Amino acid sequence: MWIRRCALIVPLALGVIASAASAQTWSAEQQEVWRLEEQQWKMAKEKDLTWIDKMAHANLSYWDTDQIAPQNKASLSRWNRYSTSNNTVLEQELFPISMTITGNIAVAQYRYTIARENYKKERETFTGRYTDVLMKDSGKWMFIAWAGGDDPKK
Repeated sequence: MWIRRCALIVPLALGVIASAASAQTWSAEQQEVWRLEEQQWKMAKEKDLTWIDKMAHANLSYWDTDQIAPQNKASLSRWNRYSTSNNTVLEQELFPISMTITGNIAVAQYRYTIARENYKKERETFTGRYTDVLMKDSGKWMFIAWAGGDDPKK
């Protein structure tokens, strides 16, 4: 039993250390983008949908794994209203993988773990990944595109 616990804890600890070490070497601009990523996830967890108007560019195009095709900002608002009425995020954690900035474009890649409760009070934990593209518009980073979502269920 002890060995099994260590087998689970050691990789997790190494992953957290690697993520923290990677983030510590980021430039001030990369850290600014990552703070926006964390803020967006926090607002979504709190069901504060104002993040969409504050952080998503008018020309947004995104493609989540659970959608049949890329969607726009209006679709994002519609589906987030539906999702927040049917699900509650209990806990979440982000794991940054990479951050590249060229001019006014940033690409952030990360994994996540999230625990959700649905309207039936059933709880599930999911993992997933995103590649987010942000554009600095009038001095402010905005989401212009992303692709990703929950990993397939095993």
